[in-house]
Amino acid sequence: MYTHITRDDRVVISDGLRRGESCAMIGSRIGKDKGTVWREMFRNRDTSRQYQVWLSDRKARQRRIRAKYGTRKIEGNPNLARRIEVMLDPLFSPETVAHGVGITHETIYAWIYRSRPDLKSRLPQRGRKRRRYGSKREVKQGWAKEVRSIDERPETSLSWEGDTMRGATQARLLTHVERQSLFTVADLIPDGTADSVHATLKKKPLSGITTYDRGSEFALWRMIEKDTGAIIYFAHARHPWERGKNENTNGRLRRVFPKRFDFSSITQRDVDRVVSKMNHTPRKSLFWRTPCAVYGRCCTYLLNSSRV
Repeated sequence: MYTHITRDDRVVISDGLRRGESCAMIGSRIGKDKGTVWREMFRNRDTSRQYQVWLSDRKARQRRIRAKYGTRKIEGNPNLARRIEVMLDPLFSPETVAHGVGITHETIYAWIYRSRPDLKSRLPQRGRKRRRYGSKREVKQGWAKEVRSIDERPETSLSWEGDTMRGATQARLLTHVERQSLFTVADLIPDGTADSVHATLKKKPLSGITTYDRGSEFALWRMIEKDTGAIIYFAHARHPWERGKNENTNGRLRRVFPKRFDFSSITQRDVDRVVSKMNHTPRKSLFWRTPCAVYGRCCTYLLNSSRV
């Protein structure tokens, strides 16, 4: 198997040349052909035709950088680089961009970290670490004792997962995602109280089945069912993976509205614009279709009418 000459090999070559050894003899010591040793000695010698380890090593590294730079898919294609830069967005991940331009997302990530670190701010996670789920705290909620468990949830054609996103102030974002199409709906609410959640869903009802976590903001679930016709189920305590579609969707929204974001500083129209972009972005899990296409109804419809 072919391997590059290392710095240790160059030390042996330099020592052998000082001893007057032939290229064949030096090659046998480092496991290389005599022609390889001759080319290494010829290409990397200095102006006085002497072979020095430090200079040879530096020249070799520089040649490898130049050679790779010219053949790399993005660095060697300015038009492709500009296209990727324009498409990159926290809501339009490198994986989606890669599908659109016909390369792999690993290539795009490598290009960003190698040549364009200024574009890291446009990556989905911006270098943040994933949160660790789970808690040792006991949940003591009287209202949650008689909820309908996710274990009883049937498989239907229309099923939602919902939650709220906290910010720096009392204002929050109430999010819902349809499980099959990943179609997303988000509403600003003034606070995280059960009354606010109930009032929002009563005004803009979601039909079908909805699954929530056991947060106190959903304590009025019976009233929500009565006023909207929805059937509500609850995931087990401290089991966010049971609502994985919604957790992933909230993570995408966090790319635009990071933790400690002040939701009172924006309007529902601002939220609608972000959600519309998400609903019109091709998703790998949907075989590169958009949530709107799979759901079968454009999100602009839901922004101006009751939800069905």
